[in-house]
Amino acid sequence: MSKVSRSIDISAPVGSVFQYYARPEHIAKTFPEDVKMKVVPIKIIDGFGVGTVFRIEGEFGGRPLAWDMETVTYENNKIIQVKAINGPFKKNVISVNFEPLMGGDETKLTFEADYELGYGIFGKAIDKLKLKKEIEMGIERSCQSVKKFIESGRSSSQMVSQMSVDAA
Repeated sequence: MSKVSRSIDISAPVGSVFQYYARPEHIAKTFPEDVKMKVVPIKIIDGFGVGTVFRIEGEFGGRPLAWDMETVTYENNKIIQVKAINGPFKKNVISVNFEPLMGGDETKLTFEADYELGYGIFGKAIDKLKLKKEIEMGIERSCQSVKKFIESGRSSSQMVSQMSVDAA
């Protein structure tokens, strides 16, 4: 079982940061281009609320993978937590926590992946040799990208458009 966590301070109110993360398709655009990650909505409940199901597709460790995630915790401006409900993981829980700082003008964002690959010993070896490093780099890049764009004051649609241009 592995856990990867990154925190970053963003110069924007919690509501702005939370609003960005409340759209999983935005986050997919912040991961490295070689991952080819995309998010496909399956069942949307109250925006991104508890019970929402979406599919993650991409290339991870050079392998095409897909799995479905379900929102299990959604507290406005506090936490979004999703878990895999199928796919290659024995366990896969993603938590994004939002904490106001500096009287509400800044946000501490903490992005955590708590996962375990299936495949027994083989899965543990893949994780140790390659996957964990890729996940760490992906989360770090994602947090930095979100910080950059939120602090730029651009709208979510402008951020996603710019990320697409940068990735080309």
